[in-house]
Amino acid sequence: MATRTIFYVADLHGSEPVLNKTINSAKFYGVDTVVIGGDITGKLLIPIVDIGGGRYSLELYGVPTTIEASQLEETKKKIRGTGSYWTMVSRSEYDAMATNPAEVKRHFLDKMLEHLQAVYQKAEDRLRPNGVKMYVIPGNDDYVEVADFLRSRSSDVVVNFEQQVVELGDFQLAGYGKSNPTPWHTPRETSDETVGRELRQVIATADPARTILVAHAPPADTTIDKAPKLTADMKPVTGGGHVEMVSVGSAEVRKVISEFEPVAALHGHIHESPGVDTVLGQHRKKIPVMNPGSQYSSGVLQGILIRFADGKVKDYNFTTG
Repeated sequence: MATRTIFYVADLHGSEPVLNKTINSAKFYGVDTVVIGGDITGKLLIPIVDIGGGRYSLELYGVPTTIEASQLEETKKKIRGTGSYWTMVSRSEYDAMATNPAEVKRHFLDKMLEHLQAVYQKAEDRLRPNGVKMYVIPGNDDYVEVADFLRSRSSDVVVNFEQQVVELGDFQLAGYGKSNPTPWHTPRETSDETVGRELRQVIATADPARTILVAHAPPADTTIDKAPKLTADMKPVTGGGHVEMVSVGSAEVRKVISEFEPVAALHGHIHESPGVDTVLGQHRKKIPVMNPGSQYSSGVLQGILIRFADGKVKDYNFTTG
């Protein structure tokens, strides 16, 4: 079996610099395969209200702010750098949005898909001449409309493999982007039982000896699924001066990995738990499970360079840039 090196990332959450770095990573690291394991789009829309006289109001980082026209482009850049989106509105449009959640979502999706279209075009323009392919799945934070866009926009360069098995030379990629329930009631989370059932359907025709499983949610009770324990009002629980961490991964994802015994399983979802662990398979095989982590809001791209050979992970290197 031939050697294959991929660059794996997840949880980019719409950050302009992080998405640009992802597109440029193939050339930088000298690979021909980039894999994005979910949560591609951002979480927040920031209205910029034209209040007249060349002045604009907005809430930036939770603080009501007024800016001059000369500050507008730099402010837009800052917003995109953190993964949020901006929309220019009049006072009447803002008032209409404030009382109509459906109108907010419409603006949000318009901006999200507009930006995603630009990202796709940039990726295809830059990667096609070098024979590079980018494989993508949506995550739990990506709206259903985003998942639909990825499916409809899949090409010979940017390949959607959500709930599919696709060939990758001597290997296969199997993708699944939904997650078990979270405290935030995200667009594509579902019951853990459904996660297990759908994931088993995805891998039903896959060859475990060749399959790299990409499941956005990490397996439960591993070092890569630890997140802060939260109170009822969504604040971190602390003790002894430290934030208490708990397992929030998917028990069903863990079961599927153990039953299926893929070459490796690549995950994301939990930004603060980058690392590598193993899940013990039903035949005592140790399956590597990996999470690159995420610092998208700071414009930092975290990833993993993974070299596969002889049907297993030969070596890997975590990257930050």
